[in-house]
Amino acid sequence: MTAPTRSPSIRRRWDRFVLQAEGRLDGEAADRLLPWIGAALVFAVLLALDAAAIRALEGGSGLGPWLQAAWRRQHGGAGHPVGGLDPASASWSFISEPVLWATRFVPAEAVFSTVQAGAIAAAVVPLWRLAREEARLRVGASLVVITAFALAPTLHRADLSAFHPELIALPALLWAYLQACRGHHKRYAALVLVVLLCRADLGLTVAALGALLATQGQRRKGVITAVVGLAWSIAAVLVLHPKAPDRALTPAGEFVARSVTPLAAFPRLVFHPLFELRELLAEPSVLFLVVVLAPLLFLPLVSPRKLLVAMPCLVLAMIADRAVQRNAQEGVLNLSPAAAHIGPATAFVFVALVFALERIGEVSVTRVNVDRRVLLALLAGAVLLFVTEAPSSPYRQPWAWGSRDAVDGARLEAVDRIDPDAAVASSPTTTALVAERADLIELPPDPENLTAARIRLVAKRAEVVLLDTSEVDNRTGDPLWTDADRATVLDRFAERGYDPTYQAAGIYLLDRSGTG
Repeated sequence: MTAPTRSPSIRRRWDRFVLQAEGRLDGEAADRLLPWIGAALVFAVLLALDAAAIRALEGGSGLGPWLQAAWRRQHGGAGHPVGGLDPASASWSFISEPVLWATRFVPAEAVFSTVQAGAIAAAVVPLWRLAREEARLRVGASLVVITAFALAPTLHRADLSAFHPELIALPALLWAYLQACRGHHKRYAALVLVVLLCRADLGLTVAALGALLATQGQRRKGVITAVVGLAWSIAAVLVLHPKAPDRALTPAGEFVARSVTPLAAFPRLVFHPLFELRELLAEPSVLFLVVVLAPLLFLPLVSPRKLLVAMPCLVLAMIADRAVQRNAQEGVLNLSPAAAHIGPATAFVFVALVFALERIGEVSVTRVNVDRRVLLALLAGAVLLFVTEAPSSPYRQPWAWGSRDAVDGARLEAVDRIDPDAAVASSPTTTALVAERADLIELPPDPENLTAARIRLVAKRAEVVLLDTSEVDNRTGDPLWTDADRATVLDRFAERGYDPTYQAAGIYLLDRSGTG
């Protein structure tokens, strides 16, 4: 008598299904299509989120300086940068010049959003190629890596804060490393040049890439790369003489300072390493690293040589972040984390992840199998950190973005009443709306910082004041302005000859009627 046959368990059926699916996808056709499909999806989502945020007048503190930079290039460099320094020339971001030139023909917001979302999405393809060709991961593991990349909170924060030209270095670094592994020297050199043109301090990241290649049997190429990268950053320091901020900053100034200060941190790190090391061990710096590595379960640490390429960008960003915080705490209420400025470092954080999975996996004929429990844990970590840390988390209801309320309508109405040639002093929430002019001053968001002395300085330059008293503290949700604050500040402006010509929903337009 034969024993009755048992039907396969649910787990065995699932394992069989996964193996069959991976077998169908583990082919050249899938490798040609899947990364481009993934890149297209990432691009569409990021572009939609960015466009919705800009329509809701939430383009980030960097939008104003970059809009003004585009306007100034169309008007012979007229006026003064609202952030104190031109965001492109002050950081040797030569790659941003053609982007700014394109704003002559296409609205600047659309150009910035498209380039930024496109740069992040373009990194999907080389990351997939590295996972499949160099680390020999199966499709399932590669898809998890791409998903973790698409959910990275640092990249979402950068995407929603226009404009970050250094994000162009993100796909360029990944493609450069892939071309180096393939032995395509000319393509590699061209991509390294693109990285250098994104920002001056990225020369140190290029130098670290060269050091990595030198340890992988490409000594000549690695040494040349390291020398060129180091020379580029040193030359920028000697020419630009970058300095850390030494006074209170408004949000626009804080954004520009975070772009420029990493280069200023380079000589300080060389000449005062012990002091800067102490800064790196401070709690904010440690928390910053946690935000970068925790979504990946700290797996990049398993591949330390690859991760070291990301360290120059990360270290300089953390030092710069501490320097900005020391000086901006009085002028900026909601300091945007330095994570928004470290997109290039993300490239080799994920390269390290790819090769960490290769190291902990098991070789099976031609591919490396990674335990599904590890992949599920990695996927869960990426999702959890996304929903808790990313600005586009479901908890922030991004599907509701793009709408405008009465306050937004009042801001737009007030802006329509301002002469395009007038010198304007503006609250941070309206800086981007009036950025296309020669003379623009950004006011501090906190009424406590609008002292009589500060207003006296504003009166020397501004003909019109656009004051937003509807602002709230993003950390607590509490209003920043009380009725007493409004009365006090309006009286101080009145003493300098500014009279209200428009008022609605907490938005005040003050016009200069006297000489001040």
